[in-house]
Amino acid sequence: MKLKTSTGIYTITDANHENGKLKIEFQDKTCEELQEIFSGKNSLARLEVYTDDDALMSVIPGYVVLESIILWDDTKTVILAKETDDVEQRITNLAENLSGAAQEAGQVAEATAENTADIERLKADLDYMAMSLEVDIDE
Repeated sequence: MKLKTSTGIYTITDANHENGKLKIEFQDKTCEELQEIFSGKNSLARLEVYTDDDALMSVIPGYVVLESIILWDDTKTVILAKETDDVEQRITNLAENLSGAAQEAGQVAEATAENTADIERLKADLDYMAMSLEVDIDE
């Protein structure tokens, strides 16, 4: 099998997706060579896996973060992850903040309604006292 990045084509023994990670196995590269190949995010934005007969098997976008290189006997496994999406995290944080603000606004509205009722009662009491004293408050 072959792996194509924007900077080159490399022979691989296996490529699979497991637990949100992309694992690519090599036998003919050193760990140092793999470190260099998989350190550039721009070259990893679109990975293509081909058969030995140059038939496209899959296109893998977005795995641009080199997490580790594992050496096991003669096999080196490169583990790639997707970059965290700061925009998505900011949207989540904003939604949480808006939820808290909405809850506070509801509490303010309740307090305002209670205060309005108290003011209306006080106004009615003043009107009653003025009426009983025969005083016009509106003057």
